[in-house]
Amino acid sequence: MADLTIAAALPHAQGALKVRIRPSRLDFWEFEGTRAQIEAENVIPPGTEWPEGTQYKQFEVGRFRYWIRRTRPGDIKGPMTVWTSGDWWRLRCELISSRERAALRILDKERELAEVLYRQTPAGQSEWFAQCNRSLKADRDQAFQAFKATFIPQRKKPGRKPKSEATTHNPATS
Repeated sequence: MADLTIAAALPHAQGALKVRIRPSRLDFWEFEGTRAQIEAENVIPPGTEWPEGTQYKQFEVGRFRYWIRRTRPGDIKGPMTVWTSGDWWRLRCELISSRERAALRILDKERELAEVLYRQTPAGQSEWFAQCNRSLKADRDQAFQAFKATFIPQRKKPGRKPKSEATTHNPATS
């Protein structure tokens, strides 16, 4: 009952399920969301006991190890007691075999090396220069910049605000 009360009060509880897949670490992925959202993905075996409070549960299915625990929602501040009985969870899945994890990391490094080597070829350099030219053209395109400004807030530049003539007061001229 406490989960329902807290979940109903939290603005993020009705939000979308978050899925994290780190491209640099292909050996795990995470879901973050409500219990119903995570269960709807059919990645948790039926009958799995969900942890209480700040505890976590771990289980293995096939080649994968799963960890599930409550987690602090991104918009919640304050002590742990605010969210440790709520309905916001993180489910992490990782390969059990260190050999498989190592093989994925090796493949990732091979792709990275191939990309660096390609950049040194005439075709790679040509592609890079073409990309730079497209970027410069977009930076200089007033219509595109106006369009972009409609949904990207303008960054405030650091430093002092310029003095306006109305607020400038010179005691020597008074």
